[in-house]
Amino acid sequence: MPKAKANRGGLKMISCPRCGKRFFSETNVLQHMNQPTGTCRFASWHEECSRSFSQARCPPSDNSVPCSSINRPPHFPSADSNAYQDWDLNPPSPEVHETEDFTMDAPEEVIPLVPGKFVEVYEGSSEVFPGGKSFMDTFHEDQYSGERRSNLYFPFASQQEWQFASWLLRSRLSLTAIDSLLALDIGIPLSFRTGKQLRARAEVLPSGPAWLCEEMEPESPTKHPVRLFYRQPLECLQSLLSHPLLAPHISFVPRKVWTSAARVCRIYDEWLSGDRAWEIQDALPRGATVLGVVLSSDKTNISVMTGNRVAHPVLISLANIDASIRSKTSLHGYLLLALLPIPKFVHKTTRVRGLLQDRLIHQALNRVLTPLKTAATVGIMMSDPAGNLRYCYTPLASWIADTPEECLIAATSPKASPITTATSKNFGDPFRHPPRTSSITLSAIQRACAEQDPFDYKNFIKVIRALRLNGVVEPIWKGWPLSEPSDFITPEPLHHFHRFSWDHDTRWCILATGAAEFDYRFSLLQTLVGYRAFEDGVSKLKQVTGRDHRAVQRYIVGVIAGSVPRRFLTAIRSLMDFRYLAQAPMFTDDSLTELASALQDFYDNKDAITAAGARKDSWEIPKLELLQSIVPSIRLSGAVMQWSADPTEHAHVQEIKVPARAGNNRDYYNQIARHLDRAEKCLRFDIATYMESKRGEEDLRVDEIEGNETEQDKEHEPDEEEFPTDHLAATRSPINYFTIADALVRGCIPNAPRPYRTFSTATTAFHLSTKPSLRLSVDEAAAVFNLPDLRAAISEYLHRLESGMPHRVSGVRSQQDHQLPFDRLQIWCKVRVQQMRYHSRQTPDTPQTLRAFHPSTVNPHGLYDAAIVNADPDSDWPQRGLEGHSVVQLRMIFRPLHSELLAAYVQRFDVVAQQGNTNNRNAGTGMYLVRRAVRSNGSRIGDVLPITLIRSPAHLIPHFGKEAHSRLTSQTSYELSSDFWLNKYWSKEFYYALSSSSR
Repeated sequence: MPKAKANRGGLKMISCPRCGKRFFSETNVLQHMNQPTGTCRFASWHEECSRSFSQARCPPSDNSVPCSSINRPPHFPSADSNAYQDWDLNPPSPEVHETEDFTMDAPEEVIPLVPGKFVEVYEGSSEVFPGGKSFMDTFHEDQYSGERRSNLYFPFASQQEWQFASWLLRSRLSLTAIDSLLALDIGIPLSFRTGKQLRARAEVLPSGPAWLCEEMEPESPTKHPVRLFYRQPLECLQSLLSHPLLAPHISFVPRKVWTSAARVCRIYDEWLSGDRAWEIQDALPRGATVLGVVLSSDKTNISVMTGNRVAHPVLISLANIDASIRSKTSLHGYLLLALLPIPKFVHKTTRVRGLLQDRLIHQALNRVLTPLKTAATVGIMMSDPAGNLRYCYTPLASWIADTPEECLIAATSPKASPITTATSKNFGDPFRHPPRTSSITLSAIQRACAEQDPFDYKNFIKVIRALRLNGVVEPIWKGWPLSEPSDFITPEPLHHFHRFSWDHDTRWCILATGAAEFDYRFSLLQTLVGYRAFEDGVSKLKQVTGRDHRAVQRYIVGVIAGSVPRRFLTAIRSLMDFRYLAQAPMFTDDSLTELASALQDFYDNKDAITAAGARKDSWEIPKLELLQSIVPSIRLSGAVMQWSADPTEHAHVQEIKVPARAGNNRDYYNQIARHLDRAEKCLRFDIATYMESKRGEEDLRVDEIEGNETEQDKEHEPDEEEFPTDHLAATRSPINYFTIADALVRGCIPNAPRPYRTFSTATTAFHLSTKPSLRLSVDEAAAVFNLPDLRAAISEYLHRLESGMPHRVSGVRSQQDHQLPFDRLQIWCKVRVQQMRYHSRQTPDTPQTLRAFHPSTVNPHGLYDAAIVNADPDSDWPQRGLEGHSVVQLRMIFRPLHSELLAAYVQRFDVVAQQGNTNNRNAGTGMYLVRRAVRSNGSRIGDVLPITLIRSPAHLIPHFGKEAHSRLTSQTSYELSSDFWLNKYWSKEFYYALSSSSR
């Protein structure tokens, strides 16, 4: 008979150092902190959000000061101060709410604090006025707010009933399935018994922007009536501004960031740090607020396998929201604004049908976006996250789209650039053509209309073909102030970088190397945990996704090295460098110069691609021409990664595909609108009821403390059920081993097993499993892991520890006697390694797994990953790159029994010197060539090091030469090879670290 579980109803004695939640044991605490999606993370966010609402921040009076010095008390003008005289308003007596943003005459904003940066803010921008409404104000003004004073969850009977109803409303269950479920005796008293009753109750929940439907009159007959589903764009923007989860991450004031007080080198990251936001603010009245509108449009498939059903959604967001937050689909930073019609015209000519469809799209967009044009012209009062009013203008900051959609928006033909005046014959030019301004395009449209009647479709098409137009007469951006197509059509990394690489770079390399050799080399690669392997090669892949595009980019330079001419390799490498550099989250003037130089290197060597027979003489590649606009776009609008279509493509799944497939495959747009309306009501109601219940609990707790203030009351911590569910969490950041290691060192978990399995240095954190993989004697471990000098290496390691000598992977054995004070070892086959991000030293990156698996039937030669280790006490990773560091292969991770030591046996690689290159990088690949370090007798040089000397995982690619050896396999290629490329492209963080030493 199995043992009964121990009674766990006793008092919880151990508290989490991050959120205060109490547990029964230290093991439970560690497991709790290791959960990346647990409620512990929401507690940290909730405290941050509360502080942001309760404290206002302002910069010092000097306009260019170190960020570290911006820490002064808040200042707000009174209701009758001069801050309101410019607008001729008579504000009511209540004071302005506390807010996060600033002007020089009104509440002021603190720019994110980053040491060493100097910020110049725009004076007199973004004034605030009283009288607005916050998210909770709107909730309390609902028509059923009176009923919610006695029952917060009205129209549902209780919190439990609401949770069950919310799950049903969010699910994909049909009404019939819901009726069947509710007919069961589930033991829960419910106030509704059918799906229709449930949805009727959902209709009275507080609503967000309402959906509208209008019949449209196209220029030419269609097979079916044309209907436009949309929401008011200003209501959508107000919903984003009022969203409590987004509130701490919204800024309003343009800024210029410098690397020093001398104002010599600019820094560009968010949209507000670019030149365009500053220039727009210059054109607006004093005190006005710039709301940068972000739009995205693209067709997406609805039906699965068959049906040929397509939707054309338009999403809307705000450039004022931090890019890192706006890109997270779970935070709903993009709202579905409209579902554009996709009619079937009855006209017989295909080209005419295409022209009519383009015109109808612009006609629909004009109908939807006219309020934004008006607000961009005369301004509009809108409420900010704190419930204050701001006088807002809505210029178009960015329109995120793929290349064909960009041409549609710009009203140009596919044979012309949507951003510059270049045509298809100029797409390969090594310089940027003049920008295509709105006046240029509108003049061309006027000329076409003057030459031919726009409704004489066949003849009009002949005219617009010569003028490189698509036939649209009234483009959406016409009459939109401060919005030039060459400015708001921003680079889009998903298509301009990754799809371009797959369509062209990969194809060129396959033609130059040979498909069989190319696939064979890819099949020999050993990838790290979590990264895609290509056992069957690349050339025959079908249904390739953006993730596959990125995976091929990680290895392609090292794979083709040796099999293609040097200048061909240089051209491919230069394009890859350009893409990796352009994906950085922030830029300086110096890094932009480096970015432009990488693109120029490609143009200097692209003739080698033609010479190798990989491409014809023509370079009519639209995406290639668009690369010339990336550096100017960064200066204008900030980092290009914030304009990636990745989050919008993911949003299409939640906003379009899931709702469409939850219906009955009829009248898709109508069902999508209804589904989203219910889901948004549920989300808003969840947030509002949570915030209201927490406020009530805090008021009650204050009363209890005032009545009976004891230490027990002060130390009370909420239980897990007091926190909301995961769909309310602000963000799901990767697990932070640095925080856990710090908590262990500070003794927050006094009975945790020693040595601590989670520990960190200044640059790197480590995590080992509680239980080791193996327990062997020293000699047994040497035999299992094929390390004949293991005992001698451990003896040398202990000698260095006792004498205080630095640790080197030299292979020197100064000790003749290899007797050890222990004989048994605990051995781990993998370790988790985490670093801080290169561009954000306070943000932990996703942990990586390093493996050291001994030979087995599955891996006859074992499985050993590479790493970067510290070879110089004064080295600085990642700022100095490989300088002061060594490349090693991790062969064993162990701990002597009854010892605090955690060590690793590693084998060294030496960097091969490159003639004519002082930094020892290969001129073709731009990577280090490393070679196994061996003794004169051919044995490999290895040593034991403290595991804390590991700085980063690394990836190696065998140097295959002209042709890879035919007897190599994926299991033997790394053990039988001696020369390797240190692959800097396997991750962006590793790329930036290795590239830093060459800057």
